[in-house]
Amino acid sequence: MTKIIFVMNALEAKKQLLSCPGDTLYETLEEIGMSQVELAARLGRSVPKVNELLKGKAPLTEETAVRLEYVLNIPASLWLNLERMYRDELAEIRRMESLEASKAWLNRFPIGFMKKMSLLPNTQNKASLVESLLKFFQVASPKEWESIYSGKSVAFKMNLQHTSEPEAISVWLRLGELQAERLNLVKEFNKQQIREKLTYIAQLVYNMPKDWMKSLQSICADCGLALVYTPCISKAPIYGAARWIKNASTPLIQLTDRDKNNHTFWFSFYHELAHILYHGKKKAFIRGLKHIEPNKDKEDEADKFACRQLLLDKDRRKLLQIQNWNEYNIIKVSNKLKKHPGIIVGQLQWEKKLSYQSILNKLKSKVAFEHELSAN
Repeated sequence: MTKIIFVMNALEAKKQLLSCPGDTLYETLEEIGMSQVELAARLGRSVPKVNELLKGKAPLTEETAVRLEYVLNIPASLWLNLERMYRDELAEIRRMESLEASKAWLNRFPIGFMKKMSLLPNTQNKASLVESLLKFFQVASPKEWESIYSGKSVAFKMNLQHTSEPEAISVWLRLGELQAERLNLVKEFNKQQIREKLTYIAQLVYNMPKDWMKSLQSICADCGLALVYTPCISKAPIYGAARWIKNASTPLIQLTDRDKNNHTFWFSFYHELAHILYHGKKKAFIRGLKHIEPNKDKEDEADKFACRQLLLDKDRRKLLQIQNWNEYNIIKVSNKLKKHPGIIVGQLQWEKKLSYQSILNKLKSKVAFEHELSAN
């Protein structure tokens, strides 16, 4: 509370100490005994214009500075320096007022998460946090944030106005864009190349080596596809998102660690990849938000693509014929099909053959993103 009061006092102090060139001009006129009417006549300006200049309502131009030098024998450079300092101080006061007025907007965002991710400074100074938040979103004011994320803007391809927590969702999406900027994509996106890599990606799904996340990201980058891992935000219940960024030149797949298991991760990856491969550049897709009306046909197509990548149709048919599912059978089928047991369990749950609360969930591998992946 003390720090907040200090900021407010600093603002009031700036206002009280603010001095326009007109203050110096008024003192000079008093000292030499010249009236505003006489000054106006000597400058070739109207009395109202001189009055506006004295009150700081009118800018002191280069031409006026030169004229003042002739009339008062005070260098034009001095008047122009006074004008520059006055305008700088005035701009700073307006900036501070704007930040003070935006503090309520700040409270709508997951500030704790953003500090933990080093997206905002670790401070209690709300004005400083508002300023950092504006820079994070690259917007001039909360009004522009509302226009982009809660309205229909050409700068953003998805409308969050009907979601329950647009602020948290916008943070998650923006963070993905910042992560994508750090990737080294040296090639344009190549659909054929990423399709050719699906067999190798399937090996990652099965074996899940220690560096599988980094390997998957590198494979995608080599094909001109940005893949980022963004930790889940509690108020942004998202599985993944797919969109084109950088003026629709770069496809971005952004995944979260919601549910924290390998089946959810891989299903989401393939689902978002289908959107990139088949559904054009104009629309963005977010999986997991009930309040955003999905394109059912495209979502169904993405689901089917994900299912086929995780389990071939012929293997799926054989799998569904088995009635008694236990850990032994899962492992046996996993070894035979070269599919991770967690994927088998997840697909059986997708087909409603197993409960999502099944004890067999223990066969899924844990997937959790380190916060440092996003903060660095």
